[in-house]
Amino acid sequence: MTDSKLIDSSAWLSYFYAENTKIRSIVESDDVLLTSSLSIFEVKLKLLKEKKEPSLIQKSLEIIKKRSLVIPVNEEVSEDAAEFSFKYLLHMTDAIIYVSAIKNNAVLITLDNDFRELKDVNIL
Repeated sequence: MTDSKLIDSSAWLSYFYAENTKIRSIVESDDVLLTSSLSIFEVKLKLLKEKKEPSLIQKSLEIIKKRSLVIPVNEEVSEDAAEFSFKYLLHMTDAIIYVSAIKNNAVLITLDNDFRELKDVNIL
C-alpha cells in the first residue's frame, strides 16, 4: 500500500460541506492526493444542480486542483475500467475512478458503498 490517496467526488463534496472530519483530516494533511478528472465533472455538476453561486463553484474546483494532482482518463484506464465495471457491476464513472486509483498505486477515499467489495478502498 502507498501513502497516495485518490479522493473521489463523494469525499470532496463531503469535505466542502464539512460533513466528515475524517475527510477533512485527509485533505488538510501532507499526504499526496490525487483526483480523477471525472470527479471534477461530478463535483461541478452536483454544485450546479444545487444552484450554488458560480464563485463558490469555481473556488471549490480550484481547491481540488490546488490540493491534488488531477489524473486524466486515458485509453488504458478506459479499457481496464470496462473490465472492472463488468466484473463488479460498477457504474462507468466509479469504475474509471477506481482504476485510476489502482494505476496510480493509491488508496481510493470515498463515501460511496458501491466500492465496499474492492481492495485498497477506504470508505469513510
